[in-house]
Amino acid sequence: MSDFRQHLCWSPLTAGHTINTEAVSPSRAVFFATHAPLRIRRRHPEGRVDARTTEVTEKQVCQDFLERPTANGVLLMPVVGESGAGKSHLVRWVHEKTPDTPTRSVIYLPKTSTSLRAVVRTLLDKPDIDSPELAQLRADVDRMSTELDQAALERRLINELSEAVSTADPKPGIARMLAGPHRLAAVLLDPYIRDYLLQPGKLIPRLAAALLSDQHDGLNDRPTHFTVDDLPLDVADINLASDKARQVLGHLYGKPELQVAAAEILTEQLPAAVTAAWNIGGGRLQEAMLEVRRQYARQGKELLLLIEDFVVLQGVQRDLLDALIEVGVRDGRTVLAPVRTLMAVTPGYFGRLAETVLTRAKAATPYIYDLDIVFDVSERGQAEVAAFVGRYLNAARVGRERLEEAGVGAGAEAPNQCEDCPYKQPCHSAFGVSTEGHGLYPFNRHALRRAIRARPAHNSPDSFNPRAVIGEVIRPVLVEHAEALAAGTFPDARFREDYPTATWSGETFLYGAIKTQIDELDPTGSERRQTFLEFWGDAPEELVNLSPDLHHAFGISLLDLAERSDRIIRGPQRPPAGRSTAGRAAPHPSGVDALPARMRKMVDDLENWQGGGGQLLQGTALELRTIIKQAVVSQCAWSEPVMAEPLAAQVEKAWPSRSIVVSIEDAEGEGMVGTSDAPIKFKRSPRNATFFQQLLLAANGVTAGNAGAIRRLHRIASRHQRDLQRAVLRARSFSDEDLVAAMRASLLGAVLAGRAWPDMASPALLDAVLDDGASWKRSDVDGCVAPWVALWEAHRAARRELVARLRESVGYRRGTRGDVRIVDAARAMPLLARAAEEWAWRPDRLPEWVAKEAVAGFAKFADLVEAQAARLREDVADIRRGLPAGVSGSDTVAAVEQALDDALREGLGPDDLTAFRALVEAARHCDWRRVDRLERHLNQIESQADADVRYRATLRLVTAYRGDDLRVIRQFLTASDAWLTRQLATAQRRAGGSGAIAAVRVQDFLRRWGTLGGGAR
Repeated sequence: MSDFRQHLCWSPLTAGHTINTEAVSPSRAVFFATHAPLRIRRRHPEGRVDARTTEVTEKQVCQDFLERPTANGVLLMPVVGESGAGKSHLVRWVHEKTPDTPTRSVIYLPKTSTSLRAVVRTLLDKPDIDSPELAQLRADVDRMSTELDQAALERRLINELSEAVSTADPKPGIARMLAGPHRLAAVLLDPYIRDYLLQPGKLIPRLAAALLSDQHDGLNDRPTHFTVDDLPLDVADINLASDKARQVLGHLYGKPELQVAAAEILTEQLPAAVTAAWNIGGGRLQEAMLEVRRQYARQGKELLLLIEDFVVLQGVQRDLLDALIEVGVRDGRTVLAPVRTLMAVTPGYFGRLAETVLTRAKAATPYIYDLDIVFDVSERGQAEVAAFVGRYLNAARVGRERLEEAGVGAGAEAPNQCEDCPYKQPCHSAFGVSTEGHGLYPFNRHALRRAIRARPAHNSPDSFNPRAVIGEVIRPVLVEHAEALAAGTFPDARFREDYPTATWSGETFLYGAIKTQIDELDPTGSERRQTFLEFWGDAPEELVNLSPDLHHAFGISLLDLAERSDRIIRGPQRPPAGRSTAGRAAPHPSGVDALPARMRKMVDDLENWQGGGGQLLQGTALELRTIIKQAVVSQCAWSEPVMAEPLAAQVEKAWPSRSIVVSIEDAEGEGMVGTSDAPIKFKRSPRNATFFQQLLLAANGVTAGNAGAIRRLHRIASRHQRDLQRAVLRARSFSDEDLVAAMRASLLGAVLAGRAWPDMASPALLDAVLDDGASWKRSDVDGCVAPWVALWEAHRAARRELVARLRESVGYRRGTRGDVRIVDAARAMPLLARAAEEWAWRPDRLPEWVAKEAVAGFAKFADLVEAQAARLREDVADIRRGLPAGVSGSDTVAAVEQALDDALREGLGPDDLTAFRALVEAARHCDWRRVDRLERHLNQIESQADADVRYRATLRLVTAYRGDDLRVIRQFLTASDAWLTRQLATAQRRAGGSGAIAAVRVQDFLRRWGTLGGGAR
């Protein structure tokens, strides 16, 4: 069992190559190895519940599609579901089970065939049919694909769209204001507006790109319709547009309902613009498809058309559908081959089709197959999810090559990697297994459900979306989180970030009391254990250990709860209705009606704001600004740039809940100075009104149905973290210019302490700037001029606060009270380099948080440097009077010691013999070579012609640490000279006897002293 710890039973590289999010991407073997039965609902095409509403299997869909009698030769069966629901998977599955036969011809249109050329070629390139008309149409499409580049196609699309809009029949109601060649059509032709509509990322350029090239990754991003956001309502300067365009846009600005009508008109005319731009308009494709049906009718075949994504037919769907629903039996004779069409389409796109083409084809559309299903938390539903995921996990372990070698998809079943695994028993016991025998490791059912709900698709947290499950859960964990699992750190902070607890879906989280207990019992692994218990333990209501094998697999120790049972904190009981077997919270009973009266008034206020034209009341605006502002503050990581987390009062000062931060169009309080520069802005629109209402509901505990708003709020908070940090930097005077000035102050203070100098290594220089100097001492302070020492002491008293604020400005600390532990060198180093460009004090401005005491007297810093250099020159001159150049210091000390011994025998020793001996001993241990080096450096500085170079060299010299040697050497030479001079005079006054002898000996030594250069006379 020991090897099961941190075990990877798959290769991340193999898993990445095997698992795809698109049904069209995998090889046939991988497709069938990962295919799990879909939950398919057959229902009325208009959504009504009737006898046709029932659950069916893929086999039933295929059988129904192939065997159901056609109505006059036409059968049209839509497969409806949101993107990623499995529509393409079902269509491919039917295709894999439906080969060509002598009596049927299959046309399969994969979703990767997004270019118009690929669509037409797929529809018309059949080896058993041809005609001059078909050949000419194929040639025309090929030629246009070759001759048109994207820029040219964009211009043609917008020209043809304008033409189609100008000639379209007027729509009823307010939309009549946009009809004709001089209204909405004129806006499209205005050169300034055209440039706006053709900007990269806009609808027309994206459509042109999709029409020209296939999306081989299967991620079709072809736009299918215009929205209000696509209208040119936020052009930079409307005055640059023509008079006609300005007039129409002026009407649009103030009428949301007219904006919706404009988007609908453009959407309805977009297909005509596509076919006209490609020169295949006038029903040419419809006639071509009818010719195909005629030829197949003569051959006695029926035509099967399988379309993985109906959006790939954008621009030609009207012609194609007209040809597909054309009655094939006339006067009892089959003139057009029967055609069966199975097509995947999203609900929104299907709804727009139903209003136009499909309303004429009800007889050909007996029902639709719906793949949008609710996330079923029943035992059956969870078993189906486990089976679906288990197949992908097994395919990832086996790998594409082995699946293909095994013949999967050609009659053979996929091998189960778990069968021969030595850890099968503990793994399946701890993590669970699907009904087909595939282990769920590294998930269990709880973790799987929670991870799926944490990454919902299409703002629908309660739906099961296969593509989202594969691309957002299975693949990332197997590929991106594999390293952490192997290293014994899974589930780590990144997992927690990728999969937040989906409280909006009713998922529960650990109580704060339990988290506190975990902090006490497992301080080093607290956050990891919390994630482990929340996901794999389904957020238990008291602190527990999970299965020992679960702990062992992830390398998470078991807590000794038996001995600490008296300390285990149990959370309060959750209400019985608040937790089902899946941990799902009970939905709010009545939504808005359950809100307090004050909040209901705000919801009504928002409705009036978006549709009634009134101002948004100040109380409502303040509530919304507070929610949005707090979301940004709560999510901010204070890491770009790295900085210490500010106090709440500092945040409020920098980022208040006012319009200068969150601006809401036509809300009370919008007239403040600075509102126009607010980083977060919302226009008056139905979309924003709905978003604001959902925020109010979510803020008051009504989360059901508001997941989209929560995710949008999350995106806003993520996008504006930098704005918040910049505002805090400004409020705290932490701008780059502020920090350069403060760093220079700290830098010069470090110079005074002898801890920094020009050309010092950058890391050491940063250490000096961020050191508060509490432990700094200069042993050579006696060698410094008095103003230098006085300035250092004054700066030192205020340096602690200066450095503390500097650390906050470029550092990070845990919480708002702890010490700064991490410094953002990427930000600090460039600022330090700017600060070190000048080693004098001439700031343009100084942050308010830099105390005046910290820089008082710094204006004379350059003068102090010169004064200190003069002091050094005086020191050298004094030393040279007692020790000329070239004289050995050690010899001088030895000579003085010899003279001392001689003098003591004659009673001519120093007055304070102990102090003198100590001075001689200190001189013996000095580095006398420093005198030569100092003198040499002073001479080099004097020889420099460039003033700046001379100043920097002087600064390096006066700052460099020299210890106590110069002071000791000066004292030794001065004391020795004074003692010997005084004793000579004493000896000379003696007459005869030992006095005369002593005088002779002292005179003899003085001659030797003079020879050494130690004598002053």
